[in-house]
Amino acid sequence: MIRETTAITAKLDVKTVDQSKSWKDEIARYLREGSLPDDPIQAKRIKFKAVYFTLVSDQLYKRTVDGPLLKCLDDEKSKNVMKEIHEGSCENHSSARLLAQKVIRQGYVCSKMARDTREYVRKCDNCQRYPSLIH
Repeated sequence: MIRETTAITAKLDVKTVDQSKSWKDEIARYLREGSLPDDPIQAKRIKFKAVYFTLVSDQLYKRTVDGPLLKCLDDEKSKNVMKEIHEGSCENHSSARLLAQKVIRQGYVCSKMARDTREYVRKCDNCQRYPSLIH
């Protein structure tokens, strides 16, 4: 005897993943395959930027002057890293400039570090409620 229906009814949550291009995709493609976009201005920009990057195990890293490689993050991962450093176990709530320095010290880099950290600190509720009292 085969049942036509099951006793278990479950709802499925379907989440979509944004497949839009990240800032690092074209640089990684150029380093991996040597292919450039058709637009000559964009191709020149990528060639210029690619000098500062390297691929290690298909992960893009930015070279630094003093040696260590900084892991390149997309926007979503960079927000998670900023949140962990800014609001993490120590709850430091430092300024945007210090937050950017701490992210770099942890070995990460994102496309617009100064802008992203500034926006993140501006949106932090605790930083807006309890500003620094230093004059």
